[in-house]
Amino acid sequence: MKKLPIIMLLMSSLLASGCMYDDLEIRNQLDEMDDRVSKLENMVQSMNSDIDGLQRIVEALENNVTIDKVVKGKDGYAIYFSNGEIAEIKDGSNGANAPVISVKQDEDGLWYWTSDGEWLIVDGEKIRAEGVDGEKGDDAIAPQVRINPDTKMWEISTDGGQEWESTGVVAEGKDAGSSGEGSCIFKDVDYSGNTVVFTLSDGNTITVPKTIDAVFEIEGVQAGSVQTVVFGKTRTYDVKMNGVLSFMIAKPDGWRANLDVQDSTLAITAPVKENAYAETRGTVSISIVSETGATKIAMLEVEASDYELRVLTFEDEDYKGGGNYLGNKDWSSLIDDTQYGGPLLYGETGFGPSDYCWWDENNTFLAHEFPENWGTTCYMGGGHAVSDYVETDMANADYLHQLAVYYKDPVTGFGGHGGSKNFCVHYGYADDSGFSMSELPAIYFKDNTARVIDHMYVMWNAYLANSIFNGNSLTEPVGPDGYVKIVAMALDEALEPDESNTVEFFIASAEGNIEEWTKWDLSSLGKVYGIAFNMAGDSDNGYGFSQPAYFCYDDVAVRFE
Repeated sequence: MKKLPIIMLLMSSLLASGCMYDDLEIRNQLDEMDDRVSKLENMVQSMNSDIDGLQRIVEALENNVTIDKVVKGKDGYAIYFSNGEIAEIKDGSNGANAPVISVKQDEDGLWYWTSDGEWLIVDGEKIRAEGVDGEKGDDAIAPQVRINPDTKMWEISTDGGQEWESTGVVAEGKDAGSSGEGSCIFKDVDYSGNTVVFTLSDGNTITVPKTIDAVFEIEGVQAGSVQTVVFGKTRTYDVKMNGVLSFMIAKPDGWRANLDVQDSTLAITAPVKENAYAETRGTVSISIVSETGATKIAMLEVEASDYELRVLTFEDEDYKGGGNYLGNKDWSSLIDDTQYGGPLLYGETGFGPSDYCWWDENNTFLAHEFPENWGTTCYMGGGHAVSDYVETDMANADYLHQLAVYYKDPVTGFGGHGGSKNFCVHYGYADDSGFSMSELPAIYFKDNTARVIDHMYVMWNAYLANSIFNGNSLTEPVGPDGYVKIVAMALDEALEPDESNTVEFFIASAEGNIEEWTKWDLSSLGKVYGIAFNMAGDSDNGYGFSQPAYFCYDDVAVRFE
């Protein structure tokens, strides 16, 4: 492949003929030769890289190393192993009459190198493709290939490149020019399932398991929450499980915990109240080992109590009903497509009627439907609307953003309590001005059972927050001694508000404004059939309370004895 003698030979031939010549053809021939050499060099480099990758794959299989991920690139794949190693292999075909280097499992269960379907033999012995007992030994050196620059034949080395043996095959075969850039080791890589299947050019396959993390989720439990369990009673949780090989459970003293793998349930039993030696609060820890050896720990904070707390979260994963009034088994379908004037909240006419309602079936049993005011049912007449809207710019917070919670810098991008997605927005008020609603929005127990509503988390609505600071065309800002408050009134068995049994929460006052989700204790109302909510304040433009009568609430906790 030395160019200078070729050039001199061609020039001598032309001069001897005594003719003028054009060197374009010579240059084209040289360029073609350079291109062919470059392709062959690339192919040799690619093959040796793939041989190294093949050895890593075999060793992974033998050493129980799994594959974390496979990344498809422009001309090949990057294989990421669970031990931190990475192998790169190329796409391509067997070009330039290259030897087909592969591996094959022998009857002893070990993998050995092959060339063109035959065992590679050195000193009468087959060459191991992986080390002894999972450790690389001298007999696990991967073969290397090259093209002899003089003979132009493929050669193989089995001692790290010290000695080379000719295959007797010329590298410049009929395919050299067209596919000299390809690889002749791997034919296909299938990583669509729980294993990665490598198909080699000789048809053999190697299957390596993917790294499978054990999936273990306790449904209906938010991170950081404390689960109450009645003294001496058992509370059962549904769990999502996949790929779990084994598990261990640690629990507080006096508690019992049982994970039923067949039924995918976790049963937590609190100690009896008379057990003075038992812990009344602690952590249940479930240590999970996956089928491929990955481990994870799930923890559940528990507390023994005279009652169980169930929480209405408005999150889809916690939905336990048979279906909402739209027929969907979630909360998110109750969020209107637009914050103001949408068909869910305002009906087809924009002024109602609307059938909007919701029910936390099989959980807290709290329910809500729009009250009738001014002869129709729609959000304009008050109600509680499920929402996931977040507003970070108070300048945008007008009546068109009535379903948004105001968060200057939401941590998760969602606006609900604790970074959750969904929450609920109250709108409605009643006073003695003669211009307000006659029926207040309320939540109630649809099973007609009186219970203690322990607490909820509240936050200001974006429209209200903007008006408190800046006012609007209907009202002045709230002054330094002004206030805006929520009034909760207990509902009796007839679902009528009891104005003598109330509890208040100040959103804005001389003591300051709420700027984050804040817990509101409602337990002082005692056992109720529901709660009606009213908005009040010192702002009055001559037509009664003039601040936007909105607030957001989330995570309503109910006691179940």
